[in-house]
Amino acid sequence: MSIAAGEVYWAVVPYTPQAPFQVFVKDKPPVEVAEAKTIVEGLRKGGDAELRFVVEAKARPVLLLSDHLDPRTGDLFGLRLVRLASFDEDEAQHVREQRDPGLFHLKGERFPGLDQESAAMISAPIRIHQSALEVGNPLGRLDQNEMRVLAERFVTYWEFDLHQLLIGKIRELLRKRESSP
Repeated sequence: MSIAAGEVYWAVVPYTPQAPFQVFVKDKPPVEVAEAKTIVEGLRKGGDAELRFVVEAKARPVLLLSDHLDPRTGDLFGLRLVRLASFDEDEAQHVREQRDPGLFHLKGERFPGLDQESAAMISAPIRIHQSALEVGNPLGRLDQNEMRVLAERFVTYWEFDLHQLLIGKIRELLRKRESSP
């Protein structure tokens, strides 16, 4: 599989499960469960921790945030896309100007494979199993600077605390600097 962070591919993407849940029980039709509490209580009483859910899915373009494939799960990490046509003109312009913290505008000339102007939904990260990704020619790709900006906006949007990571990197650089002639 030859993929790179910042590329857009078609994928089969499930929606996030939400109540009421449709759960398969053995070989019977799905059962509707009104809230997560019911499932957790069943687990605490000795029920199976792994359940099969009915979830809606959609074939849609996704932007890969990383080209790292998790060896345990086969998952990749990406962002859903949204078409700017789904917004009114003022909202779409706001996105084009990169003023919406939850959306990252994808310039049309960089994404010739997309049929409509789109934005990556920083607010909607997803795991995508490698088998759910249509690998081939990407629909487009971000350049290195755009990927850097997207990563910074992702970390800011989700309020990740990177202080200790940065302190560790600074200390590492200072050790290298002190040890060089």
